[in-house]
Amino acid sequence: MLLAAVLNRLLAQDAAAKAELAQFAGRTIKISLPMVSETLVLMHDGRLAKSMAEAEATLDLPLSFFTRRMQDKTAAARHVRLSGDGELASRVGHVLGGLRWDAAEELSKLIGDVATQRLVSIAGKVGGIPGAMGSRLVVNLAEYWRDEAPLLAHKRDVNQFCNDVDELRDALARLEKRVSKLM
Repeated sequence: MLLAAVLNRLLAQDAAAKAELAQFAGRTIKISLPMVSETLVLMHDGRLAKSMAEAEATLDLPLSFFTRRMQDKTAAARHVRLSGDGELASRVGHVLGGLRWDAAEELSKLIGDVATQRLVSIAGKVGGIPGAMGSRLVVNLAEYWRDEAPLLAHKRDVNQFCNDVDELRDALARLEKRVSKLM
């Protein structure tokens, strides 16, 4: 129910998206996110409602989709997994992917238009700084965890490990053949 409520809130701000979803009235789709999964039915007014029916299509958005989407939307799209009715999943996914949260509109309902306009202006001036700092922080943390506090492995170390496992598997197979010949 939570997923439907969030998506309906976003759809309320986008009449074109609601109209496009209304074309699929009565069809069901399962949307799977990392923490929540719901089967939803598309309503005649373009909204979504929870459904107990069997899903005609599944739109699976793994965590890798969300981490990639922050940097490259095109690359993130390759992480989406569609199953069932591919056309339905693709079209619904495209519509939902185009939804944007209008934070200023939501904020103006709480604190008023003038205060919201001032906050948006300030955020616009300072907005680039946290994003740049955040991306540098992520890169630096990855390097720290890889180099200083080995929580992450270097690609070359992982490749070497895999090669060593392959060699060990082959040696074990040869040893098993020798033992079987001795018996």
